[in-house]
Amino acid sequence: MSSAYPIAQSRPYIPQLRSQCGSCDVPLEFPVPSPIPSQGTLLRVRCCKCQTVYQHAFYPIQLPAGLSARPSSVANSSNGPSGQSSAGKKGRKIGTQEKPLETGYYDLLGVPVDASTEDIKRAYRRLAIKHHPDKNPDDPHAEERFKEIAIAYQTLSDPILRKKYNEFGPKESQPEGGFVDPEEVFSAIFGGERFVPIIGHISLARDMKAALQEAEEAEETDGKEVKRDAKGKEIISDEEKARREEKERKANAEKAAARAERVGKLVDNLERKLAIFTESATGPDDQNVVNSWRQLCQMEASELKKESYGVELLHAIGFVYVSKAKYYLASNQTLFGMGGWLHNVQGKYHVFSETVSTLRSAIELKSVFDQIQAAEKAGNLTVEEKKRLEEQAAEKGLQALFKGTKLEIESVLRETCDRVLGDPSIPRNKALLRAIALQIYGEVFVSVKKDSDGRPDESEYVRVETKSSREKDRHRAH
Repeated sequence: MSSAYPIAQSRPYIPQLRSQCGSCDVPLEFPVPSPIPSQGTLLRVRCCKCQTVYQHAFYPIQLPAGLSARPSSVANSSNGPSGQSSAGKKGRKIGTQEKPLETGYYDLLGVPVDASTEDIKRAYRRLAIKHHPDKNPDDPHAEERFKEIAIAYQTLSDPILRKKYNEFGPKESQPEGGFVDPEEVFSAIFGGERFVPIIGHISLARDMKAALQEAEEAEETDGKEVKRDAKGKEIISDEEKARREEKERKANAEKAAARAERVGKLVDNLERKLAIFTESATGPDDQNVVNSWRQLCQMEASELKKESYGVELLHAIGFVYVSKAKYYLASNQTLFGMGGWLHNVQGKYHVFSETVSTLRSAIELKSVFDQIQAAEKAGNLTVEEKKRLEEQAAEKGLQALFKGTKLEIESVLRETCDRVLGDPSIPRNKALLRAIALQIYGEVFVSVKKDSDGRPDESEYVRVETKSSREKDRHRAH
């Protein structure tokens, strides 16, 4: 049976990788590179619509069906330099620290094999936020990519695991029980390890994880029949009530003990820091020591501000230090301590306003989730509208998390400062010097500004990027 259609022209099959332009968001595809790159390689792609060159992170799961990531599956790759390199690596059974058996995890994080732990942490923070599944709801590979990034980071950030990985590859280096720790991710976003001696480990992440665990336990009991009274309140037995009360009491006791331990460590750290000033100054007016102390604080601040949310955290810490120092000095140097009373009122107003701001952020986040739920229930939510609402939720979620973190940090630091300045075991003149040193310390932190050299700082890397934020950036550029 003949066909009325003309003879179709053919061409050799070229496997394609699917992608999306980071500037105009148009979906596109491009040929699979040969030889197939290693996991995490950043490929430069020119958009067919806007002609912008953007970076595409390659992962084997993106390959079309039937195409393997093994070198043997790539035509002609064994004849070139890359093929020789692969053969060389294949013949070497144990790698060294200078020449690892394979570099997949380093390539995934975009760091060299001799990268420092600090470089690895900084790269992880950027990639963890950029590829978080909540930020890429339309990317089916986002969750897998996020897990791979977390595995690479936790392997390379641990000296023992990194040594095993360099020698034997990823299989031998994997720790038992998995890799991803939500608390570690949370800590990396807000400050990192450098801030721990000043603010301690943020407990909000622990509380959130506990809440998620409780929610999972509640879901497991959803199938069971729950008796309720006329007002809808759950009816439980005396034994169950006692069990829940005991569980809550134990959890509260653990929280109180963890906070007391955290504050105790911060008090010791702050006293040692302030001792640099108090043990050197001959009195409150020792200008040489004051200048040296200020310079030392500025050097520390210039390093801390490079961390994720560094500038914002320094401002929060500095505010508490300054307000507590001024309160102490005013209470002990003014008539009847009236100056201290005024600073106390100002401090309480600040706590109230920050609490209201945090609650407002949480309410705004809930409002976005309610909009998504209502629209999905009504069945009139388009793909574009859903994406826009999910972007809003991600942005507002990060804002709410930071405000909650800031509220917790300020509360812990107020208690820390009260203990440092109110230490009954030290003479009054030493306490006065501590207050002066603390005020200078805080003033330096509050005065820190973001770099304006055109390079993005860490807070830009952890900022949730949405379509609206990209539009704002374009307007700023013009």
